Amino acid sequence: MDLSSPDGLTFFLDRGLGSRIVAGALRDAGWQLETMDERYGKDSSQRVEDVQWIEEATAKGDVLLCKDLQIAVNPLEAHCIYMNSARAFGLANRRLKGPPMVELFLGHAAAVCRMAHRAEGPYVVAISEHGLRRRKLHLP
Repeated sequence: MDLSSPDGLTFFLDRGLGSRIVAGALRDAGWQLETMDERYGKDSSQRVEDVQWIEEATAKGDVLLCKDLQIAVNPLEAHCIYMNSARAFGLANRRLKGPPMVELFLGHAAAVCRMAHRAEGPYVVAISEHGLRRRKLHLP
């Protein structure tokens, strides 16, 4: 198996990444994924607490993709990441819109996939134009 490819991995996209632009581009690149809207329904997905989708997606074996790194900072979410051994990758710049988000995920796809294949959670990793960097979990 090529550890730099998304083969064998499934990804779960948080609501901040939307359901169309990022999801469509990653799928076009061969990534298997599910969005918040697909899993919970368009209306219900807005009411799902972060700790719920983190726990449920991790239980399914999904790698988490997030628009920002708040899950590493918020104590409840960080604790959920830790307790569920989640593997999460978030964008260092949460102000980005669709195409630049896609560029970062695809530009660092090989590194994301290698880490997701090799390293068990818990971890939250920041993705920026400079590469990947592990973030400290702010646990209660």
